[in-house]
Amino acid sequence: MQGLLDRFPDHKIAFLNVAQGILVDCPTMAHTVLGSCVSVTFFAPRHGLGAIFHALLPRAGEYRLHDPVDSPYKFVDTAINVLVSRFIRRGVKLSHIECKVFGGASALFAEEMSVGRRNVETAFATLSDLGLRVAASNVGGEAGRKIVFSTSTGEIFVRMLNNGVKKKNPQDP
Repeated sequence: MQGLLDRFPDHKIAFLNVAQGILVDCPTMAHTVLGSCVSVTFFAPRHGLGAIFHALLPRAGEYRLHDPVDSPYKFVDTAINVLVSRFIRRGVKLSHIECKVFGGASALFAEEMSVGRRNVETAFATLSDLGLRVAASNVGGEAGRKIVFSTSTGEIFVRMLNNGVKKKNPQDP
């Protein structure tokens, strides 16, 4: 990450844990580490705004015992809706927002509909329902990822993580 910091010396640094999200109007290098969780970045260059969240679960409505008002960034659907409403309150048209989707690995579970896959599907569906376009994504697979988001340029830097899983060589018996 030091190389990125050298490239963006005027940026603040923000690390997002699970169930956290930010919307900033100052240059920031926001970073997080994702497994099955999902992050969506929002970039509105005309307004100098960037936002990102780190969500654990797909839809708040699927968890009756949890009030999404307490932690809206815990769920993909509420995190997207909260950040979009914050952009709208600042006068940003949805057509001026570029979105990118990351995460959703299925490293821990091999079942057909893992939470990672459901997180990704929820992100794309919620963004589509709001009329937001997805400019790029890096989702799924078996490995986690570290992402770094420059809120001033909209650039995302992704490093795939080695989960300690050794890939079997097809030549081995």
